[in-house]
Amino acid sequence: MGYDEGSWWAVLTETFERLGERPGGEVRDIGDGRRRFGFDPVMERGPPGPPVSPDADLEVRAPWARTTPPVDPSARYVSPSQMQGGKRIAAPSPLAVASGGEGAALGRFRRGDLIHLLLERLPEIAVADRPEAAARLLARERDLSDAQRAEMIAAAFGVLEDDRFAAVFGEGSRAEVALTGGAEALRPGVVINGRIDRLVVTRDRVLVVDYKTNRPAPDRIEDADTAYVAQLATYVAVLARLYPDRAVEAALVWTDGPKLMPVPQGVMDGALAGLR
Repeated sequence: MGYDEGSWWAVLTETFERLGERPGGEVRDIGDGRRRFGFDPVMERGPPGPPVSPDADLEVRAPWARTTPPVDPSARYVSPSQMQGGKRIAAPSPLAVASGGEGAALGRFRRGDLIHLLLERLPEIAVADRPEAAARLLARERDLSDAQRAEMIAAAFGVLEDDRFAAVFGEGSRAEVALTGGAEALRPGVVINGRIDRLVVTRDRVLVVDYKTNRPAPDRIEDADTAYVAQLATYVAVLARLYPDRAVEAALVWTDGPKLMPVPQGVMDGALAGLR
């Protein structure tokens, strides 16, 4: 039988071949392309039972076999952005291109996605090479004007070159970190499944960062969209279980400004209470 190198079948086959080469190896071909390691199983048959008619099948089943099992609450995976449960206006597709050709107005969702892309990729590139890399990344967006590309690059570099954000992009930081888990602070049985824009983990601190490209950016956390706060609060609740020995903090990074806006624990506690 042929198989692809590295497949599970290849791994098993090679393992059996190595076992057969060892002293006392008991690997044998038992037909139909099958191999067996060790002793043959002993087949035992008990006395035949009384015949059972097909119609009696439902009568002999155990009670649990005739009922639908309850839904496992741990299977209730929820995106952190949907934790509030309220109906929100559907957002346009991030890939939607504004009509009117080059120079046309750029939808804020697509603009936000492209700035997010720059903030994800550029920190992993040497500082001297970042301007060229940013231009190369946005050059793929053929419908953008030079002015649109320049504005988005300036927004990203406004964050990257600001000393206030040094910890966000410093040692122990990673972009686009997947997070799945639950916490006592969340609704019972709810498991979130989300992705953190940037996560910083040091020996004594964990920082969760969410990028926001809204314009104008609010001046106070109390004026930020409550959904943003609730999303960060759920991340912090789950991470606090993973890092019980460290302070877990959250912040919003607004590219308009730019602004670094810490989210106080009390504000997040209020958001979590609203979710429950």
